[in-house]
Amino acid sequence: MSDDGYCRLCGEAVRLGAIASEQRACCLNATTIAGVCPTHGPLGPHHVVDEPITTPDE
Repeated sequence: MSDDGYCRLCGEAVRLGAIASEQRACCLNATTIAGVCPTHGPLGPHHVVDEPITTPDE
């Protein structure tokens, strides 16, 4: 995994690389894939953050 970004939804490190470059999710969706989360799959740039999420202690 890479420390270049984290999933905004779960905090997992996202994988960057060939699939997360200028690829599109499909021809009808113009959102660039910014990374791939092991839990949530391909993510757009709005779901990749610089630091992992933190959850308050329960």
